[in-house]
Amino acid sequence: MFAHSFTRVLLGAAVAIAATSLSFVAPVMAQSQLNHSADMCNAYNGDGTLVRRTPGFVENSSTTEDLHLVCPMVRVAGKSTTGIANVHVVDRSTTAGIRCSFYDLRAYAQSWTWSGWEATLGSGPNNYKTFSFASSSSEDQDGGFHHIYCILPPSDPTYGRSVIASYSSGE
Repeated sequence: MFAHSFTRVLLGAAVAIAATSLSFVAPVMAQSQLNHSADMCNAYNGDGTLVRRTPGFVENSSTTEDLHLVCPMVRVAGKSTTGIANVHVVDRSTTAGIRCSFYDLRAYAQSWTWSGWEATLGSGPNNYKTFSFASSSSEDQDGGFHHIYCILPPSDPTYGRSVIASYSSGE
């Protein structure tokens, strides 16, 4: 009798856990954006000075040099479109803006697509901007990858450092 009751309790617990897990899976799968912390970005070409901040954003502490950044993105294999990619920035420079572009590269470097540049105006002190890059048709069963390429201006002597806060792919 005890073994039978114990089995029923375990079965009931397993069903409850499965039902709870499914309630969390459905909303996550329904989202259309794969969000990334800017902390994933890496300096490119050695210019500027990359500073990573605890909440996950990056900035340029150099007062004289631009900071070139490459920010990797997840790409879902088998999708027929890149979706809309976004980069969230704060431009604090009064003289130079932030510039960003989006790359989609198919696996094995078969082909690639470049979005062209988007830029802020460098108007400081807190110019919040979201760059949005149009979706392109690019199915790739083997994966490939996306990345964002951004250039952060030098730190402004009055308003401080410009920031990349986060970015997302539209898959």
